[in-house]
Amino acid sequence: MTSQSAKPDADGENKSAATRAPTIGDKAFEAGTKILEAKEMAETGYSTVVKVLGDQVNPVLSNMINLAEKLVDVGKVVPFIAPAFVILKIIIDIEQKAREVDEKCSDLMERINFLVSHLVVLERIHKIEAIMDTLIGVLQKTQDTLKEAAALIEAYRKQSKIARRLRMSNMQNFELMASKITACSSDLMMSLQIQQTGDLSILKRVVPRDRIAENFIRENGGQDMISNDPELVKKFAEKVNLTMTGQVMEQMQSNMQELITRNQSHIETVIRESSSTSVADMIKAIATHQRDLEAELKLTCVQCEKEFNVATNGPESCWFHSAVGNNDRYHCCQKTSPCQKGYHQPEHHSKYPYSNFFLWSYGILSPSDTVDYWVKIKEIDLDQDDDTTGQVVRVGQLIRWQSWGELVTTPLMLVNVGHIQDDMPHFLEIFDVASLEDTRKRILRTNQTCIFKNAPETETATYSMGEWVLDQETQQIAGIRLTVKVASSQTPTVCIVPLDPLLLKMPHESPVEYLSRCSGAMYKPEQPYEFPETIQLGPVIRASRLREPRFFRTKISSPNTPLLLTPAWEMVANNHVTLANNREDRFHGTWRALNRAPLSSQKQIILLSVKFEYRLVGEPTYKPVKVFAFRDGVKLPITIAPSQAIDIPWEFLVDKPEHCQGSSVLAINYAHLTIHQPLRLRVTFTSIEGEEVSLVQEYVHGVMGSILPAPEDLGFFFVDNIYQCQRTLVKITKSPHLDEYLLGITGGFGSMNKITEVDLRKIVTKAERTGITEVDMKLGVRNLGIDWTIWALVDLSCRRVYGFKVLLYHGTMTKERVSASLGYAPCPLYGGDDLETRPIQYAEESKIVPKVSHWDDVVVVEDDEVDNEVAIPISASLPLPVESVTANPAPVSVPVPEPMLWPSPMATPTTTKLFDPEPTSRPPLIGLDGSTDVIPSVAPRMVTSAEKPVLVKVIDKRTTLRTERVEVPILAFCEPIKLPPVPPMPTFHVDPLISAAPALPPDLFMPVQATPSPSITSPPAHSTSSVIPATMAMLSAKVAALEARLEASERHDALLSKILELEKKLEETSATASSRINNVPAFTLSTGPSQSERVSVLESHIVSIDQKLDRLASSMEKIATLLST
Repeated sequence: MTSQSAKPDADGENKSAATRAPTIGDKAFEAGTKILEAKEMAETGYSTVVKVLGDQVNPVLSNMINLAEKLVDVGKVVPFIAPAFVILKIIIDIEQKAREVDEKCSDLMERINFLVSHLVVLERIHKIEAIMDTLIGVLQKTQDTLKEAAALIEAYRKQSKIARRLRMSNMQNFELMASKITACSSDLMMSLQIQQTGDLSILKRVVPRDRIAENFIRENGGQDMISNDPELVKKFAEKVNLTMTGQVMEQMQSNMQELITRNQSHIETVIRESSSTSVADMIKAIATHQRDLEAELKLTCVQCEKEFNVATNGPESCWFHSAVGNNDRYHCCQKTSPCQKGYHQPEHHSKYPYSNFFLWSYGILSPSDTVDYWVKIKEIDLDQDDDTTGQVVRVGQLIRWQSWGELVTTPLMLVNVGHIQDDMPHFLEIFDVASLEDTRKRILRTNQTCIFKNAPETETATYSMGEWVLDQETQQIAGIRLTVKVASSQTPTVCIVPLDPLLLKMPHESPVEYLSRCSGAMYKPEQPYEFPETIQLGPVIRASRLREPRFFRTKISSPNTPLLLTPAWEMVANNHVTLANNREDRFHGTWRALNRAPLSSQKQIILLSVKFEYRLVGEPTYKPVKVFAFRDGVKLPITIAPSQAIDIPWEFLVDKPEHCQGSSVLAINYAHLTIHQPLRLRVTFTSIEGEEVSLVQEYVHGVMGSILPAPEDLGFFFVDNIYQCQRTLVKITKSPHLDEYLLGITGGFGSMNKITEVDLRKIVTKAERTGITEVDMKLGVRNLGIDWTIWALVDLSCRRVYGFKVLLYHGTMTKERVSASLGYAPCPLYGGDDLETRPIQYAEESKIVPKVSHWDDVVVVEDDEVDNEVAIPISASLPLPVESVTANPAPVSVPVPEPMLWPSPMATPTTTKLFDPEPTSRPPLIGLDGSTDVIPSVAPRMVTSAEKPVLVKVIDKRTTLRTERVEVPILAFCEPIKLPPVPPMPTFHVDPLISAAPALPPDLFMPVQATPSPSITSPPAHSTSSVIPATMAMLSAKVAALEARLEASERHDALLSKILELEKKLEETSATASSRINNVPAFTLSTGPSQSERVSVLESHIVSIDQKLDRLASSMEKIATLLST
């Protein structure tokens, strides 16, 4: 038969017994305890049995308890092993009363555990009767060995520590007992046919020896000499730090064997009295008692959060920490396991610190909706930097137990004396009417009225104290006397809070009475303080945009390229934070390319190459950019289908100015290069036929870096770096939460310094002590970005800080100081409203003159005339008129407007698209003159005033960069064209739709990104028999009428009536049309077409134009319907 004995873990306990409920073993222990207790009560009249069970013993003892528990179950199968249980219980009680661990006893107990662990096998033997004859002798020997071991432990424990160590016979007795247990274990394993697979080192190891005692005995003449010489014994006691008593010599000279024999006889008597029947009866009694305990009301401890019964509550029942914890580590011991022990407590208290108390108290004292304070006094030691060195007392009515919780229905009063911290004395208690009455009776009985004082009785420099005030007539509690004193104050703050003891409220007719106040009170000024104006030296960042960007027309080298370029939105700079650097400025933009050829022509435009050039306004010529590239997968060649538009996104890099290269300040959403000069980009595309199309787009620096003061700012001081658009500032801001701090001071990019009323009072105390009323607050710093200092101005008459003075420069990164700011900011009134008024007294300030170096004149170039032949300004708010502009005028130009995609305003550098999807009042038209190589655009905006570009030189260092304004005349809308002259027909080398057809509505041209799809179908051609001169005159009249109709935004009915009226006028003037045609200068033609060819071409043009006009009229009808709704 093979068995495995139960081995304890590293702590000496089985894992299964680490956390368990009371078991039959615990009940058996208690039964044995009752037997011993009854015997001792009968013999001595008192009991010394200590009731400690389970988890509070040492590991070896805990293992023995577990084995005893198992023996109870084995006793049900093998009743004759009950004496072994009783012997184990005797050893357990002896060790529990000893209260300290002895190496020899622990070693012997481990050997006993090894021996007894094999008895557990008896429970699993099926036919135990077959081996009963063999087992009887072995079990009897085992019981005898256990009795001798128990007698030895009991005799050994009755000796003092000195006698145990100096009697060498003890060592011999333990070695002899160890050998007996080893022999008994071998017999038991052989009888039970157990093949031991465990560790036998417990039996083979030597008994622990006391080397210090052995050497001392050997050095001082042996055992006999020590036993008869008290001086040697006393010398040994001093050597090992033990106390010599009168019983030591008696114990040294006593006969150990006689004592062991008497103990063995005593154990045999106990065993006889504790038969198996008695043990069973005791177990039944324990079960009954356990049921009674379970029926008792269970309470929850606020210290350890465990349930307990009053009957089982003891001085070591509760284990807890004395401080709050963080991440499972507590401040009291820096460990997770509890470090303090005591009684369970059903309610919170402040008798001694425990971790849960602080969480509970903070939940009541911290929120603003839990307590209605009648008085709250907090005094700070102004001579100390730590605000926690002050004193505090609080008394009020408890409203709710936690923030946002339910209201308390019964009257409760909160009394707090001292700061609630684990390292400071404090008092916090909640009183109801009953507890207040108990307090009154205690006061009458003891005559002690002090509630709590967080300092010794003799301490008078700094303390907080609360006292009960009794009515001498009624002997009822009539109020609470509160006293607060700090070291920086000569007098304490003393007040009496009246109290109604029956309602637990402060009577309304009896306010808080202050007997004295802390010295150092402040006063209210009689009149407002006045401050000098701020001195600002150096250049200042422009607070508005230099001007709006100008809009430029597309320039083509030949009319054979029906391509129109227009910006999709305004150009932006350095809008990618991750790509911004201190060497180049990166610009982004998107152009929209429109192929104006009709769909029927199937004329594609293929852009084969591109060239990016730029210049700053004021420079005469363009120069290549450093790097350029297309984005979003766009690559050359670019193919644009007829009547389609595609977006071409691009980006390019240019070098920063020399003074900005290598700077630690990155330009985000602006460019260092364009702060004082706009940039113009010229992109030239070359088609596959070798024709060039170019467009100029302008980038104007926006408002950047000009941080303005907020309404809550009490002081706003700044210096600017106009070359990098960086504003360095210092702000003094009024706090939105006055209960947390009074004001905030922020310098540069640092964090806010929160200034409380206590900080200001400390400044006043320092000024009174030193006599210096301009106090450096030590908040200013000097680093690469900022150099600033702030002083607090103290009014000694009113004992308050009334203002702040700030001196601000650029940091050490700026080689020369060219800017400075010196200013003042008021301090908000603090200290309450019920203050005594006093005259004001200004601080004695030191004379400070900011010193700055000479600053070179800043030249701002706003505009030039290099691109004027193709440029017009665009208005951000007014409608744009239509006007014909020609770069290279022919001898006679036809004043008909060219098509244009109307841009939206460019007020800020955002990605607002310049394409107006629904132009309801400004439909573009296409002119008839094909001789120009520049596609004209819109005329200058209608304005009442405009900014005149000037070169501004900053003479005064405090002058802001500005531009002068001049008045310009108002531009009127163009009048409708009335019967313009018609030129003779040239050789048409240009697509007819480009030179003679009106533009379709812009909403029909929707941009596409990749492969454009057709959006306009060309109308079919048909013939007509109209006379050529009359037809040309009618066409001109229709175009003029349509233009007037669109610009005036008339209704569709007015449009139709106008067309009919003009058609009637055409019939009347058809006779004179030929003479007008003859007056127009003819084109220079190499070979003129025949009369039949000219008639055929004109007929096809007229049919196409008529159909397009019909479609345009239909679109206007829809627009009129929308306008009417």
